[in-house]
Amino acid sequence: MDRRRLALVVIGVVAVAAIGWWFLLRSAAPPAPDLASAVETASAAQTGSTVATSTTVTHSTTSSAYETTTTTQAPVATTAPTTTTAVAVATTAPTTTTAVAVATTAPTTTTAVAAASTAGTWAVDTDIGSFSDFTSTWVGYRVQEVLGNGIGSATAVGRTPLVVGSVVLTDDAIEAVEVTADLRGLRSDKVYRDGKVRSALHTDDHPTATFALLGPVTLGDLDGDGVSVDAVVPGTITINGMTGPVEVTLAATLVGDVVTVVGSFPIVFADHGIEAPGASIVVSVEDHGIVEFQLFLTR
Repeated sequence: MDRRRLALVVIGVVAVAAIGWWFLLRSAAPPAPDLASAVETASAAQTGSTVATSTTVTHSTTSSAYETTTTTQAPVATTAPTTTTAVAVATTAPTTTTAVAVATTAPTTTTAVAAASTAGTWAVDTDIGSFSDFTSTWVGYRVQEVLGNGIGSATAVGRTPLVVGSVVLTDDAIEAVEVTADLRGLRSDKVYRDGKVRSALHTDDHPTATFALLGPVTLGDLDGDGVSVDAVVPGTITINGMTGPVEVTLAATLVGDVVTVVGSFPIVFADHGIEAPGASIVVSVEDHGIVEFQLFLTR
């Protein structure tokens, strides 16, 4: 084999290895959830709301319409005594104008009441952000893998946007939580991994995972600009049909009309009858992992 052919063979091998690394081994794991990034998404989702609020001012133009009517009637009143009665009727128009002024103050009072408290029931909102860049609501996992042939370790991250649930808040506490994620929607950066994960979780028999709060937890006041709270929240997680206790570390804040929550908690696979998934290129997978989430809640 001449040098030219040898060089081509070497280049081919390197190219195949590079392509294999790019598609099979390279880790493109996204970062852990971050409250600051989630706040940006929640803020951007509400930028159009200010326009809707400003349209309330259009009520004031109604009063100018009444004034115009009164002005046009004035010359008519000087033409004939009969129209004097019309002028008398026109003088009742200011009374109507007063009613408009009172109505204008009503939205201000309503807005103040709505912004005064987070107390109430909040539902998981999946319309905020986009799952393509993980700016939306999602629940997922983070697990360390050990790869063969001396390649080293990689971080496996999978997430599902199929999340439903509700949270009941008082002014300074969480009263109740139930959030359910459809595990059949789990996606990672490796297609071969996703099938293994769904098989390990037995999603054909137990397609969902559910978190429920054990009891009320004091959070602190969420109301106010830029106020965020950190808390450790006890609850239960049901995966693969098996329920166990967990302690969730979370951070939350109110952004306009959206409660934004990020957090995580550790999980041991054996506690839920899960065998760590494997693949031909994966030597081993840790027997535990982290469940992560990002939630947007609206009334």
